Amino acid sequence: MYGFAFMLFGGIAKKIFKNSFKGLKKTIKSANMKISIYEYISMILFTLFLITVFFLGIFFALYYYFHLNVLFLIILPIILLITLIILYLYPGFVTSNRRRNIESKLAYSITYMTAMAEAGVAPITIFENIAKSPLYGEITEEAKNIVTESKIFGKDIVTVLADYSFITPSKKFGDLLQGIVATIRSGGDLNVYLRNKADGIMFDYREIRKEFTDTLGIYSEIFISFIFLILLLIVTISIFKLFSAQKIGPFTFDDILNILTYIVVPGFSILFILLLDAIYPEE
Repeated sequence: MYGFAFMLFGGIAKKIFKNSFKGLKKTIKSANMKISIYEYISMILFTLFLITVFFLGIFFALYYYFHLNVLFLIILPIILLITLIILYLYPGFVTSNRRRNIESKLAYSITYMTAMAEAGVAPITIFENIAKSPLYGEITEEAKNIVTESKIFGKDIVTVLADYSFITPSKKFGDLLQGIVATIRSGGDLNVYLRNKADGIMFDYREIRKEFTDTLGIYSEIFISFIFLILLLIVTISIFKLFSAQKIGPFTFDDILNILTYIVVPGFSILFILLLDAIYPEE
């Protein structure tokens, strides 16, 4: 799809957005999407074009057969704007998920690196072995990219590590790569550096787990208190309903009970689940 979109809109993307979206360009690299900024912009333009054609086709059909109000067209720019925002933010979401995955596997991958460094394995071979292992999630993908840059394109491993420290979505992993580069260039002991780094990362990992447990307790209390409040409100409204048929503004008591039961409680529960997913440290 990216190739077809680039074939249609690549020229427009290069002309109009030649010096734009520098932040998005870095985000796409960090997201490991393996496409250029112009290919992604072309895909966005292609998607907006398809939505416009599809929407106008449906609108004119409904207008012809059912005399649909022309004001219905106001919805089109709203849909296009929402789509544009989602597609623009999508690489950032991918980058954020990759960062979480990398940092969750970082402690174990450094331990593995340390074991190989103690055995005198060369840095490029260390990353080759990590690239072959599926145990380290997105770190495996990072290692594959590093090995590809070094082996396929013939770049020095130290230069590749230095460059990649600014591309990776994880600052912690970037710091690790910069530390490896500094150790190699200064002639230091890579084994000692990795061992010290592993101890620091493991300490941080335990602290993150502890902080999540404390935060989870606070959020759980908030959730339980909210649900209890809603239940109390439902009971109170049900009692008022027995003795009065009056409305509260434009809503009847039945309307309020239905809103609380079928919208407020499920909606808050979904938000709570999404919040937990956002803060939960990956295994």
